[in-house]
Amino acid sequence: MEQTTLYNTSGQTTFARRSQASTQDLGASRSFHSELGGHMYKRSFTGPYIRCLSHSEALYVLAELHEGVCGNHSGGRSLAHRAHSQGYYWPIMKKDATAYVKKCDKCQRYAPIPHMPSETLKPISGPWPFAQWGMDIVEPLPAAPAQKKFLLIATDYFSKWVEAEAYASIKDKDVTKFFDSIAFRNFCSELNIRNSYSTPRYPQSNGQAEATNKTLINALKKRLEQAKGKWVEELPGVLWAYRTTPERSTGNTPFPLAYGMDAVIPTEIRLPTIRTEATQQDDANAEESAAIRMADYQQRASAHYNRKARPRSFKNGTLVLRKVFENTTETGAGKFQANWEGPYIVSKSSESGAYHLQKLDGTPLLRPWNVSNLKQYYQ
Repeated sequence: MEQTTLYNTSGQTTFARRSQASTQDLGASRSFHSELGGHMYKRSFTGPYIRCLSHSEALYVLAELHEGVCGNHSGGRSLAHRAHSQGYYWPIMKKDATAYVKKCDKCQRYAPIPHMPSETLKPISGPWPFAQWGMDIVEPLPAAPAQKKFLLIATDYFSKWVEAEAYASIKDKDVTKFFDSIAFRNFCSELNIRNSYSTPRYPQSNGQAEATNKTLINALKKRLEQAKGKWVEELPGVLWAYRTTPERSTGNTPFPLAYGMDAVIPTEIRLPTIRTEATQQDDANAEESAAIRMADYQQRASAHYNRKARPRSFKNGTLVLRKVFENTTETGAGKFQANWEGPYIVSKSSESGAYHLQKLDGTPLLRPWNVSNLKQYYQ
């Protein structure tokens, strides 16, 4: 009586004792499978017989072909095709190859960084002028008189009014000390001001401030030419131009939304127009019109952005990898630097897409991280 290896629909190997009575039951299987030298082989349509492997043998082949001497950490489909080309077969080889590649540590750490949005767009707008501001620091800039190299920019979310101030020195610890001070917290509490902080390495969460930064820096570039150190002198003119330029989102300039009347620019003084000479119209409905137009603009922008978004989320306790940044790169790695580091454990999540992380030994990280800088780790 002989022992024959068979495969069921789930891909697991079974053993059957072949006898005179069971020969007919194995007739269908024998037409596609043959036993040579104590091993089961499957008949191939285009080549020689291919060897059928058990589960342990399949894992060995996948390991050698994926990360062995001849391995190149290829994808799941390529790995399964390569195993088949080498003359091996088991029923769920594509599924096993995909799962093996998915759990490969090196493939996960050196995986390319996705550029598709990982969260839907959440527009932010103020209910009225100067109700909500976005602040950001631009640095480093060329040294100006008095060694000013930093630019603090604040933008009103409703009117898009911008205030900017140049400073000689702004340190991280000074900013943290100021915003976390008891005096500042009491000041905000008395005026019912709520502070919201963006997560590190995710400027999109403070998009209004980042958009203003880009506009002001581009305007300064075109004015300075060779005199890069005169940006402080050119800053008032750039701010005036920004405040008197119509915004696409509101359909109006920031000046009338802030002061209730249009500004007269130098061009209109030399070449007056009917608008300049006529009595200023009542701008009582300017804010209402701007709010309606802004809501429509944000809705269309969200619809366009969300078409490309691929939202993902993590539960507490999930293992994740974090994107590698300049301050966490490996010394001397150069072009061979991994794109992801970790793994870390998700300890707390929020609805805004930010996650608190901790190391495997339980040490919490200082700040929360946005989902766009994280990816799930499989093991």
